[in-house]
Amino acid sequence: MWKKAFVVLLSLNLFVVVGGALWWGTLPKASSVQPPQAAVMSNDKPATIQLSVGQDAINSYLEYALSEQADVSQVVSYANVQFADTWTVQIGLKLKDRVIPCNIVFTPTVANGNLILHVESATTGDLPVPLGALFFVMSHLPWPAWIAVDGANHDLHLNFTERPQQPYGVRILGYSAATREVSLQVSILPKSLLSTTHS
Repeated sequence: MWKKAFVVLLSLNLFVVVGGALWWGTLPKASSVQPPQAAVMSNDKPATIQLSVGQDAINSYLEYALSEQADVSQVVSYANVQFADTWTVQIGLKLKDRVIPCNIVFTPTVANGNLILHVESATTGDLPVPLGALFFVMSHLPWPAWIAVDGANHDLHLNFTERPQQPYGVRILGYSAATREVSLQVSILPKSLLSTTHS
């Protein structure tokens, strides 16, 4: 019995050695191998992702925007949002060397990737603020070019599609009061990533 097992084991070993030698012989020599062509990636086509974010993510973005975007920080000292059927925003507006604390209630509407915030009410401290007076002040603030103040309709237009798209662009897709989340699309050009990492 052990002789048969020995012969089978010897045959298997020979088969592995011969098969390995044959396989080794089929491999190309290192000097003759060309690397595979890498996939060519267009630097002009943006990579996009879609995501839904809640108020915590929005507040983190607002904190980032105030610290990184000089045009926004010229107007706003602080900002915080709470989502529900309407949005309650606590904001500190800069006027000369003062900060005016305001609570503003907005109804959000999404249009063509942008956000229209209709002002329902506003207070400073516990005092109600007439919307005409609020929009008079807002219309004289140095907003970035992509934010428009519509005093006649008590609207604030956040035109994300008109803001600088580097290093990333943002389009608003929708808002759900049920989930209290904003859906948005973020796009980034690969070449803008390269330029920010090398600069």
